[in-house]
Amino acid sequence: MLKLMKYELRKQAFSKLIILVIAMLGELIFFTGLILDHQNTMGLAIGLLSMFTMGAMFFIAFESIITYHNDLKQKQSYMLFLTPRSTYSIVGAKVISSGLQIILAGLGFALIFAADGAALLARYSSIKEIRDLIRHFFSMQYNIDIDSKLVILVILTLLISWISTITLAYFSITLSTTFLADKKGKGFISFLIFIILEFVIAKFSDIITGIPNLSRSEGDVLLLSIVFYAVMTAVTYLATAWMLDKKVSV
Repeated sequence: MLKLMKYELRKQAFSKLIILVIAMLGELIFFTGLILDHQNTMGLAIGLLSMFTMGAMFFIAFESIITYHNDLKQKQSYMLFLTPRSTYSIVGAKVISSGLQIILAGLGFALIFAADGAALLARYSSIKEIRDLIRHFFSMQYNIDIDSKLVILVILTLLISWISTITLAYFSITLSTTFLADKKGKGFISFLIFIILEFVIAKFSDIITGIPNLSRSEGDVLLLSIVFYAVMTAVTYLATAWMLDKKVSV
């Protein structure tokens, strides 16, 4: 399993290096503005980093899906599935490596913004007062207490939902190369199945986390969402490996 994971990580290492270099350039611009007290430069850097973070997270997930698609479509890549490894190990390595990349990237960007925030608070004391006023406003107006635990749970929920989307994409791609292999428009059908299942899963998540007559805190709702998406990830992973194991069509 570890060798398979290393193989998967090596295939996508170059793009992660590019993402790291661009993020560091953004940080260089931010701290240059901080040192020179150019607020417009700092604001521009934070804005660009925020947009880049969203784009980078999307790209990491998309690249993982494309890599899996190529592994099934290209003869050279398909040799991976002819190695003396179970399909559960191969797909599991792909899921774990993809999940690790998303989690590490998410943590990395979180640390970047945390460092930027700490640097701003250290230089401008007025920002701390504004932050306290914002927290007080949300607490009084919407009865929402913004704390670090809640932020961590939100981040974890977003990360596990991304991983769930990736495994669902794996499932749809595998479906097009197995049970739908002889069907016309199999690519479109599998994509349509992906969209429908993604919509259904999101609706189920809303229903489960919003069951009436049950009083839950924001933290409990987020924990429930994390568990739900973790279960969906496991289900789609097992279904994907099972279809590959059947080898309906190579």
